[in-house]
Amino acid sequence: MAASYTATDVSNIRAALVTIATRGAAEVEINGRRVRYTDITKLQALLEIIEAEVNGETYGACLPVSFAEVDD
Repeated sequence: MAASYTATDVSNIRAALVTIATRGAAEVEINGRRVRYTDITKLQALLEIIEAEVNGETYGACLPVSFAEVDD
């Protein structure tokens, strides 16, 4: 079962990014788990994943596009 993220999770991670930048570490709680981050790049990667899921649910997922083969 995939985790379900919320806009609140996105906001919390963005706040944690600022905290890491100013204090060197931050704790984030997502889906009931609390994790301490000190590496801003790992937290940025997590933010991208969560934003993609939240935006997919909010605005609709992308569908693959295919084109019919054309003969010249």
